[in-house]
Amino acid sequence: MIFFTHYKNDVRQVFRDPVMGILIFAPFLMIALFKIIFFFLPPFLISRLSFDISPFYQYILSGIIVMISGMMGIVTGFLMIDERDGNISELISVTPLGKSGYLINRLSFAALPSLVYSIAAILFLDFVSVPKLNIVIISILSSIYSAVIGLLIYSGADNKVKGLTFAKGLNSLSLFAFSDLFALAWLTIISWAFPPYWVTMVIKNPQSTPVALIAIAIHLVWLLTLIFRYLKSR
Repeated sequence: MIFFTHYKNDVRQVFRDPVMGILIFAPFLMIALFKIIFFFLPPFLISRLSFDISPFYQYILSGIIVMISGMMGIVTGFLMIDERDGNISELISVTPLGKSGYLINRLSFAALPSLVYSIAAILFLDFVSVPKLNIVIISILSSIYSAVIGLLIYSGADNKVKGLTFAKGLNSLSLFAFSDLFALAWLTIISWAFPPYWVTMVIKNPQSTPVALIAIAIHLVWLLTLIFRYLKSR
């Protein structure tokens, strides 16, 4: 019941800020836009330029999933910054919700929409065949990565203005989802340490259990490290 009450307050707070209000619905609009684009673009490229874009579908889907996570992570990061500036997080930490409960509430506010949007993107766009189990894994990775982005923004920015700048910088992490396209061994090795790369790998290797386990492990290492840092700083 406490969590439900906080979620209602979170929704109100999000819609009081135009940027966060747009971001919370942006993935839905992005999915719809890509659906329209991919209805017309591939036939156009083949007929006019003899260029087949289908070999890149997996990378495009990965990029969309990562962008969804990023948008939801920004919303959570901004909420946490607002509450830190207003000392609200300090007040909540001494309520029955506690520090851990507050953090779970905040991170799940990013994770749950990311999970839903990711599943919707895979099923609605439907230009990459993804097994049901992998849809679940990818959506979980998206949820974790959104929480990671939220914590990175919170820990790296003093206010929302700096947070927006910092969020733009964090968008560069999404480039690791496309690192294999550059065929550079050193870049691929560096990419192993970053979550976006493993979203692509899970999409490209749907039957590989080791890849899925490594992907989950990398995401959890980032998340747990940032959670530990957050709790230690309180």
